[in-house]
Amino acid sequence: MFPTPDTPDARPKPMPAVLSESLGADRGLICGYRLRPNAAPQEIPTEEVATALVQAQAGSDAVVWLHFNLSDARARRWLLDAAFLPEALRELWREHDGNRRVELVEDGGLLLVVNDFSYDDASDPSEVAPLWCFASQHLLITARLHPLRSADELRLQMRSHLTASSGIEVAAQLLDIRTSRVKRLANEMTDQLDTIEDRILAGKIEQQRELLGRNRRLCARLRRQFAPERSDLNRFLHRPQGPLSQADREALQSSTDTLAFALEEISELYERAKLLQEELASRLAENTGRNLYVLSIVTAVMLPMTLVTGIFGMNVGGLPGLHGGHAFWWVMLLILASGAVTLAAFFWRRLL
Repeated sequence: MFPTPDTPDARPKPMPAVLSESLGADRGLICGYRLRPNAAPQEIPTEEVATALVQAQAGSDAVVWLHFNLSDARARRWLLDAAFLPEALRELWREHDGNRRVELVEDGGLLLVVNDFSYDDASDPSEVAPLWCFASQHLLITARLHPLRSADELRLQMRSHLTASSGIEVAAQLLDIRTSRVKRLANEMTDQLDTIEDRILAGKIEQQRELLGRNRRLCARLRRQFAPERSDLNRFLHRPQGPLSQADREALQSSTDTLAFALEEISELYERAKLLQEELASRLAENTGRNLYVLSIVTAVMLPMTLVTGIFGMNVGGLPGLHGGHAFWWVMLLILASGAVTLAAFFWRRLL
């Protein structure tokens, strides 16, 4: 970790050498930005990252954000050798531990392991991958193995006038960007459920079961992925006051509340999809019952007609009309009459 002003004899812990050679050509360092008060974010060239880290360690007024690609072997090796990062974070990287985590580490830094939306979402928009974060007063280090949407959107927003007074506030903004995608997914599902509901009420129930199942599955996955994280953040923020500043605590609390509201909306959509599935099942059962009723009437009407044809189809001696010229027409008339009598009996019983 960084030495504090209260320990003047402490020296900054050494950082790995040749950062630009390790991370330059193959984009192990995805991006780096320096945020200053009342100034637009400034991109940090790879060869100046070491200087920016020293300045952040010295307690300058700037906030440095570095975003790394852990799938790059040299970037990973550089981070694992970075003594200024907490050992707990480097241990997670060594073990490929992507389990969620919210905790304070030495010197008041915040260690976060959260889920973020990946770009591998062609079949499932809720596909996520872990994002490792370490945030302190003047530094935010993020790393991932797979391309992630929220981190990429934060990088794009750095081109505008984005401001933050600490690395923890930048991490909170990253969480807000991720929550915005949860809300967008909720809005899309709301529109889809509105359309499905209209179709079900209009009697157009074809192919609605698959759409409802997909939406309900998406809601379940979103709740399963982000609800435990919201609980962890709530428990963390309701602990006795720690080294976090009031502004940092408020930023994290705002992000947690926003996520909680989004998850409540997801839960409501899940229940709505469940009710629509029940309504759809009821409509399908009603249609099935109606079809079975019609089939049973047809079967009952055909039963005496089949009996007549079966009797006259017996190849035995003494069969009536075997040599009569008009016997066929009398048999046909008997068949039709038996069917008509059976059908009339059904209608008469229904009227009663």
